[in-house]
Amino acid sequence: MSALFVESTHGKRHLCYLGYRYSLKRKNQNDSEYWICVKCQATITSYSDLSVEERDEYTHLPDESDKQILEIRKNLKRKACEESGPIDHLVEEAYHAINSQSQSNDLIVTIPSIRTMKNTVQKQRRKTRPPVPKSIEQLPLPMPDAY
Repeated sequence: MSALFVESTHGKRHLCYLGYRYSLKRKNQNDSEYWICVKCQATITSYSDLSVEERDEYTHLPDESDKQILEIRKNLKRKACEESGPIDHLVEEAYHAINSQSQSNDLIVTIPSIRTMKNTVQKQRRKTRPPVPKSIEQLPLPMPDAY
């Protein structure tokens, strides 16, 4: 099985391998990368040909839903930047899609709460959009396209 790279909730590169997720600890001089499990202290080394060498034992079971949750959060953040619809609608739409297509309950059980997801999406939207002015004097002139 080959390794798969995903983006974490904070924009860092993570490695998914055999149901475990790792964060990059360091890059070695021989172009290999040393990774540490995000849930325990197990480590692996990945090489440029995407081969992986495991080193330690895990203290938890593999969790395939972890990768899916990261992808859902990434898609919600992208939609928040691209679309101007209400955040409540975006998040609830994502939750309904999960409930309708989920074959296992693992994803439903481990996904963050609706409130947490709404806060995440609101924070992302605030990063990319200017604040709503509270008075007419606060309007920037000339008017930017973002308004």
